[in-house]
Amino acid sequence: MSSLKHENKLIQRGSSSSPTPFSRSVFVFFRALDLPLQYSIISSRALAAPLIRELGGAAIPPTGRPLYLLGTNTGLSPQRAILFGMAIGSVVKQSHWAMSISRDPMPTGASAAVGVFNAFSNAINMILFTNAATSALAYPSVDGDETKLSVPTLVGLGMYALGMVLEWGSEMQRLRFKKDPINKGRVYSGGLFGLARHINYGGYVLWRGGFALAAAGWTWGAIVAGFHIWNFVSSSIPELDEYCSNRYNEQWAQYKRAVPYKLFPFIL
Repeated sequence: MSSLKHENKLIQRGSSSSPTPFSRSVFVFFRALDLPLQYSIISSRALAAPLIRELGGAAIPPTGRPLYLLGTNTGLSPQRAILFGMAIGSVVKQSHWAMSISRDPMPTGASAAVGVFNAFSNAINMILFTNAATSALAYPSVDGDETKLSVPTLVGLGMYALGMVLEWGSEMQRLRFKKDPINKGRVYSGGLFGLARHINYGGYVLWRGGFALAAAGWTWGAIVAGFHIWNFVSSSIPELDEYCSNRYNEQWAQYKRAVPYKLFPFIL
C-alpha cells in the first residue's frame, strides 16, 4: 500500500514499538468514510455539481437504466457502478493491508493523512467523470450513453484488476513467507516478487492509473500513472532499497542482481 511520500511516514520500518492498533483503526475509519463520499459524487445526489458549475463546467446527470445487484437497485448506471466498485476495492484492499498484512507501527497522524489522501484521489476521479468536458462518457464509442462502456473504461477496468492482483497477491505471498519462523532474516524473492523487486508498487501504479483512465480517459490516466511511477522511482524505492540493503546486506545485493526490474518485469 502506497500513497505519495506519506507512505514513508506511515510505515516505521524496523521499529520495535507496539503494533499501533489505534492508528490502524484510524486509517480504516478514514478509508471507510471514502465510500459515502464517492457515492454522493457519482450518484443522483451530484455532490460535486455545484463545484463543477462554479468552475465553468457542466455536470452530467445520471442517465440510463440503473444497475441491479442481487435484486437491489444500486442507483448507478453500469459506468458509474464500475467506478464506485473501484472505490470499494481500494477501501477493502487498503484496510486489509493495514489490519492484516503490515506488521510495522503506523503513526496516528500519518494514518489519517494517508486515508484522506486516498479519498481525495478517488474523489478527483469521480468529479472528472461527472464533468462533461473530462468524462470518459464523452468518447465517441459511448457518446454519453451510460448503458455502454467506453474503451477507456474497459481498458481501465483491466488495468485495475491486474494491478489489484499484483499488489494484493504479492503482499499476501510475502506475508505467508514472513510468517514462517524459518524465514526470519531472509529476503523474500519468490512468487510475484521474482518478477520485479517492488511489484506491489507496480500493481499500485496500474490500479490507480486504471481507475483514473476509466473515469476521465487517456490523458488523465497517463498523468496519474506517470505521477506515481515518478514518486516511486524518485522517492519510495530508493528509501526502501537503502533500508533493505542495511538490513539484509549481501542478500539484498544478490536479489537486485537476480531481479533487475523495479516495478514491472522486462520494462522498468
